[in-house]
Amino acid sequence: MIELQVDFSLLNRYFGISPQKIQQYANMGFEEIMEAEAEQGNAKAQEYKKILSDPDKLLEIFKLSNVENKLTILQNMSESDVDELLVYLTPEQLSMGLNFFTDEKIMTMCQELPTEVLSNMVLEKFNVVDILSFMEEDSMDKFIKQPDVERRYAQEYFEKLDQKTLEKMMVNSLGNSYEGKTKDEYLGNLEKMEDNDYQRFLLSLEKKEKIGLMNGIIEQDNKLLYLIDNKDISRPMELLMKEDKIKLMGNLEQEFLIPMIKELPENLTQIVMTQIDPRDFADVMAEDFQDVLSKVVLFSSKAG
Repeated sequence: MIELQVDFSLLNRYFGISPQKIQQYANMGFEEIMEAEAEQGNAKAQEYKKILSDPDKLLEIFKLSNVENKLTILQNMSESDVDELLVYLTPEQLSMGLNFFTDEKIMTMCQELPTEVLSNMVLEKFNVVDILSFMEEDSMDKFIKQPDVERRYAQEYFEKLDQKTLEKMMVNSLGNSYEGKTKDEYLGNLEKMEDNDYQRFLLSLEKKEKIGLMNGIIEQDNKLLYLIDNKDISRPMELLMKEDKIKLMGNLEQEFLIPMIKELPENLTQIVMTQIDPRDFADVMAEDFQDVLSKVVLFSSKAG
C-alpha cells in the first residue's frame, strides 16, 4: 500500500470532500474514493482524471517536493518505467548513484567506456605523461608497433631533442661507436635505417625514454592516445579516492552514465530518481502515469 504525506485541505479544495467525510474513506484507494463521490453526484470527482492531468495540481496534492513522496510513487512504478525517467536527471545527479558501487566496479565501468570518452575524462585530472608512467613496457611496445604510429612521428620527436639526449639514446641502444657525433649525424643515421631496424631501435629504448617518445608522438596527433588500452588509460584514476572518481565521472554525458545507473538494484535506482525536479516529475506523471497515481492511498499514518 502506498503511503503519502498528502495535504488534506487540498482534497477538500479540489474535490469538495469534507474532512468529516474523508474519515469514511480511510481504507479506500484514490480511484475508489472518486468513484464513490461520483456516484453521490460530486461533479469534481467525476472529472478527477482531468485533475490528475494537471501538473500544477499534482504538485500541490501529492506534495512532489517531498522526497519521501517521490520515492513512494517511484516504488510503485515498474523498473523499466523508472529507468526511462533517468533522462530527467543531470549528469551530476546521475553520478550520485555511483556511490552505491564499489571502487572496483567503478573502475571496471570506466574501462568499458569508449576510449575517446575515457581519455577525455582522465585528462581532465591527469596528463598524458601520467598515463604513460603507469604503463608496463609490454604495453608501450604494443603502442610503438601499431601501424598508425608512423615512423615520421618518431623522427620529428628526435629532431626536437638536444644533442646530449639523442647521443645517450643512440649509445645505449646501438653501442659506443655512436659516441661523439653531431645531432645531424644521429638524425641522418636514423633516417637511413630500414623500417624493421628503426622499430627495433625504438623498442630498445629505456622506459623513461619510451615515455618521452610516446608523449612526443601523441603531441603530434592526440588521437593516437586512443591506441592505448582502456585499462592503461584509466590506471591513474587508481590514485583517486572513490569520491573523487565519482566527481570526475560527473562530467560524463547522460548517455554514458544512465547505463551505469541501470546496473543498480531497482530499489537503489528509485533512490537516485528522487532527485528529479518536482515540476518534471509532475509533468511526466500527468502525462504517462495517472494509473500509478490512482492507486495511491491518501490516508496514512504519516499524514496523521
